[in-house]
Amino acid sequence: MADVEIPGHLLEVDLPASVQIHRLADGRTQLIETNDPLYECCGIVLLPWISRDGPGVSTLSVPPPAPFDPADLEQMWHARNEVTILRRPPTSGSAAWSQLERHLGPRIHWAALEAAVHAASALLADWPTADSPEVRWVPFDRPGGRILLSKTERTGKAHALAHPARRAPATTARRHIVAQPRKLHALMAVSSLLARELEAVGALAAVPEIRARMVGLFRRLAVNSKPGFPVADPPPSVWPATMAGTYSSCLRALSEVRNIGAGTANAPLSELWELYEAWVAYSIRTALTELIGPPQQHTVGGTCLGRWADGDGILELHYQAIIPPYRAGRREHGFSVLGQRYIAAVGELRPDLLLVRRGPDGTTAIVIDAKKRQARVSTDDFAVSTSKYLWGIRRASNPDVVAAILQCVLMAPLGGPAAPLPSGRANVLTAHPAAPRPDEAIGRLLQSLQTNSVPGAQAGSSAP
Repeated sequence: MADVEIPGHLLEVDLPASVQIHRLADGRTQLIETNDPLYECCGIVLLPWISRDGPGVSTLSVPPPAPFDPADLEQMWHARNEVTILRRPPTSGSAAWSQLERHLGPRIHWAALEAAVHAASALLADWPTADSPEVRWVPFDRPGGRILLSKTERTGKAHALAHPARRAPATTARRHIVAQPRKLHALMAVSSLLARELEAVGALAAVPEIRARMVGLFRRLAVNSKPGFPVADPPPSVWPATMAGTYSSCLRALSEVRNIGAGTANAPLSELWELYEAWVAYSIRTALTELIGPPQQHTVGGTCLGRWADGDGILELHYQAIIPPYRAGRREHGFSVLGQRYIAAVGELRPDLLLVRRGPDGTTAIVIDAKKRQARVSTDDFAVSTSKYLWGIRRASNPDVVAAILQCVLMAPLGGPAAPLPSGRANVLTAHPAAPRPDEAIGRLLQSLQTNSVPGAQAGSSAP
């Protein structure tokens, strides 16, 4: 789909799990995407390289597949960044630079820079080492180290002492194992590039102290990582975990910072399904805010994207909640929300969105699942995707009662079928970044939560 020539040795590339890297004998490198259309990727591949003149970076742009275009991709990345910020743990706000997302560069995923800062700080505080052999000359009568006989004898004239009966060495060559700090050309290169790009970010000029601290941090990282000899890096599989994690964090931050203000260029290569899920989640949260009002800020975090006071009830929106299988005799087992515990009848379920409302008449819930498809959702896909939630999700207080979910809604770029009977409780909504946000459809879902209840789901009920 795309190619680019780089003027140096290609370092390790940060790629999604569905993309494999193949280095060919003629010096070319191929990035091969899986054949599964559900795992299509798009965005910018950042290609860090190093040459005799120093490190550099090139980019390879992979366009989004139909039915999306670059403008859609920009919206999806913006939504993903907002969802990531909403789900950050409260303690992440303690760092000075953690508040930059709201004030500087609205198109930039500043959370990626924050992650790189934390990873670099942790690595510098506890730098990994590797055992390395070292030869030391030690007096003959002093213990310690393994004596290297051949090396000692080869230099016998310089390290010998006269003796009436024989010549004994005054000093001997000993082999010692010394812990040496690990070095990586790759980490040195990306941290140097990140420090250079941060210096050029105009938005950081308003906070020179923070910029100086971050630039200095990544420069120290580069100095510590620089090998003393021009040796090739070992394969990434044997890198220390902290160095590999910091390398990936710096590379992702570099892909965001270096493209400031470039619109769609702030989109690292990613699997499109994950971006579409985040866009659906953020769109529904925005629609609920338009319909009800701002959510209660203190409830945001974890799987919860927002809690709203809705008339005589309370409404919560949860993103990728994990609903575990039922376990008999476990009173506190299940996913708890608004006084209700949900369990799975067969295996673990993770709906993209769970919209739950508790009112005077009980607790009701709707599952919303994003389906990134190139065509309309097929009937078979529709049946399988909705049935597993409608049948599989149960209340822990009544695990044998099937009707725990009021409705299951799929959201797809080109739409799809609906259940032929009202009792089917399932349909597909058209949801595409280029189309108007589905506020009206979300309003109908909200109304169904307000006016309907699932039999047996009493307010405040919980697992026995």
